[in-house]
Amino acid sequence: MKKVFIIAAMCFLSQSVVFAQKPAYEKAMTSLVAEMQTASYEAPLQGTVNKLERIAAAEPTEWLPNYWVAFGYISDSFKKATPGEKDQVLDLAEKALNKAKALVENDELEVLTAQYASARMSVSPMDRWQTYGAKYSEAIEKATKLNPENPRIYYLQGTNMFYTPENFGGGKAKAKPFFEKALMKFEAFKSQSNLHPNWGKVESNYFLEQCK
Repeated sequence: MKKVFIIAAMCFLSQSVVFAQKPAYEKAMTSLVAEMQTASYEAPLQGTVNKLERIAAAEPTEWLPNYWVAFGYISDSFKKATPGEKDQVLDLAEKALNKAKALVENDELEVLTAQYASARMSVSPMDRWQTYGAKYSEAIEKATKLNPENPRIYYLQGTNMFYTPENFGGGKAKAKPFFEKALMKFEAFKSQSNLHPNWGKVESNYFLEQCK
């Protein structure tokens, strides 16, 4: 009887610790995710990423910290000056993305995989389009199958078309319908929580204006 009581007490205490930690985790993540999604395009995200990496290490069963770590590194890769610097940052993004994908499979991670592939391809488009173009397309296809209502799918397709030269099948005219569709999807989209991805609407509006 005493052993049963001790085991029950230990279970209760362990659950109490978990519940006590969750509000702190959610509070910290909410603040950092808000920083990540509202930062100006030019602002480096490394400081926020460092904090998220510490949370990811402390919460190895949570996929969202590593999602945002990868998101931050991918975003910062576009601000780097040389191909070597870009790839170095994208190597870190890949590690975080793989950690998150080892925990769950969902449309948001596939969207981020497509964005990662696009970032790798942008370093040297002529040399990398066959490899990373295929990975981009595969991730977009998976994301669409998992959740066709995700507006970030169409935002990424729009940016891909926007930056693809017209003589290669891209251009502003081809990109415009994707941004319009993304914004239509955003009207109905509701993020699962303050910790989940909610980016892309401002960007879609910006690019749509550039297409007019």
